[in-house]
Amino acid sequence: MKILIIVCSVFLISGELRAQDDLLNMIDDPNARKPTPVYATFKSTRVVNMQSNETVKARHLDFRIQHRFGPVKNGAYDLFGLDGATIRLSLEYGILDRVMVGIGRSTSGKTYDGFVKAKLLQQKKNGTPVGLTVLGSTAINTLTWEDPTRNNFFSSRLAYCGQILITRKVNDHLSLLVAPTLVHYNLVPNSNTPNDIYAIGLGTSIKISRSTRFNIEYIPRLNGRSEPKLANGDPMYNDAIAFGFDIETGGHVFQLHFTNATGMIEQQFVGRNMNPLGFTELRFGFNISRTFSFDSGGKKW
Repeated sequence: MKILIIVCSVFLISGELRAQDDLLNMIDDPNARKPTPVYATFKSTRVVNMQSNETVKARHLDFRIQHRFGPVKNGAYDLFGLDGATIRLSLEYGILDRVMVGIGRSTSGKTYDGFVKAKLLQQKKNGTPVGLTVLGSTAINTLTWEDPTRNNFFSSRLAYCGQILITRKVNDHLSLLVAPTLVHYNLVPNSNTPNDIYAIGLGTSIKISRSTRFNIEYIPRLNGRSEPKLANGDPMYNDAIAFGFDIETGGHVFQLHFTNATGMIEQQFVGRNMNPLGFTELRFGFNISRTFSFDSGGKKW
């Protein structure tokens, strides 16, 4: 009995000492709690219409086609909107791994746009809890003047956007985005319409498989809801919503979605979306992204 008690005591003491050694090793190991960067918060540089925190890799060029069909409300007459089309073509280039620039041209308003996006903070495991990215863009509407006889100014064609993208990858299956947004229009319809529109973009991405995600975004405006109005008294401009899927195949990312927004840049879908929220106002659309490498190591498109 004494021998059994002694043996059990030795096992208990050795187990306790081993556990203490393991804890001490974790404390002494500098890599045990070392902050590590979190990648792939979103699949693409866009959630749907909204920008995400992702940037094009340095010395890489992203060619993007964004396409929106007409509303489904006209039914089979125009094949549920497939007869209509609004398109934006763009080139986006990574200057640094965390800084990119882009230019684009939309059929909506015959608009040219350019932007700069920079990732200031990257989310880190055991470190920074969120990512922080900033966006600045300018858009130029090139439609012919409604009244060419009056004194028109080039500055009236310009609209600007500033945005802060706050993101968090909660786990491997869920990512969140909050985006305080300011859009400024040099020219507005009337004196009651504000030049500055404030909004809060909300987005989420849910991982379905390794190459597929489901995305939702909503951009409620914080002001400018009362003016201008349509003849029936309804507001002319409305909040934008979108939802759809990301499908990655090699160097391509296909985004298939539905949205009530026709425009594909912030100056259009944040403060100038004329389509109300509602099923009949939804438009089927897609984004296609193809990336080419100019990295000297790859020596290829």
